Amino acid sequence: MVQNRYTLCDGVGNPQDWSYTWQISDDVSLSSDCGFCGRNTLRFTYEVTHGPETRWICQHCVSRYPVGGEIDGDVMGPKAARAYAHGLTARLKQQTCSEVIRRVQAAVPDATLEEVVVYFDRNLQLSPLHAAKLFAAMVQAGEETNAGVFEIQTRSNAHQQEFGALPDSERTLVWIALSPQQRRRLASLGFAPEGTLVRRNSGRKPPRVEIQLAAPRIPVLSEVAAIDLTVKDDGNQ
Repeated sequence: MVQNRYTLCDGVGNPQDWSYTWQISDDVSLSSDCGFCGRNTLRFTYEVTHGPETRWICQHCVSRYPVGGEIDGDVMGPKAARAYAHGLTARLKQQTCSEVIRRVQAAVPDATLEEVVVYFDRNLQLSPLHAAKLFAAMVQAGEETNAGVFEIQTRSNAHQQEFGALPDSERTLVWIALSPQQRRRLASLGFAPEGTLVRRNSGRKPPRVEIQLAAPRIPVLSEVAAIDLTVKDDGNQ
């Protein structure tokens, strides 16, 4: 498998010359690009400035390059700025997912969605069973958020078996939101949805999974939601 090697785009210069504005874009259509390295199909991007120029950068570049920032006149070094950006991201991720769940709950009269709300509020992730309930309701409600914005629990044996016990139609819905690593693991257990082709490589490497599903995908938003998380001096953190 060929992996892309990303380098800085023309005109970026020294990343250390850039600063965060603390604005984060949460693109639930997963269609944003990085202004530093050129990666695409991104969910989170972070606004940085250098003089009059503004760019939006990805999480990989946040972790990789020494970009600093400033809060209330106090300059933050790259390490502190990176940690602060990650903290804002976690809060925004929780906020976005909670809003989607509440929106779907209001549109679909299903009492089991309250269980999804409680579970997500406690775990900030969804079990395969709760994900299946939510994603089915999202389709019913016409919710356009990409299911991939949710994190699904599959690390434990209990959650893997829970996924495997779902009807094929529900496994198909949840499969869309899983990472490639999660898909490979579940496919190796024989839990891939019907219609998913699993190509096994020679050697000890995990099976390679190709997705060919006939079921409709959950539609995605056509616009990006930009959210300003600039810290305001109100005495609260």
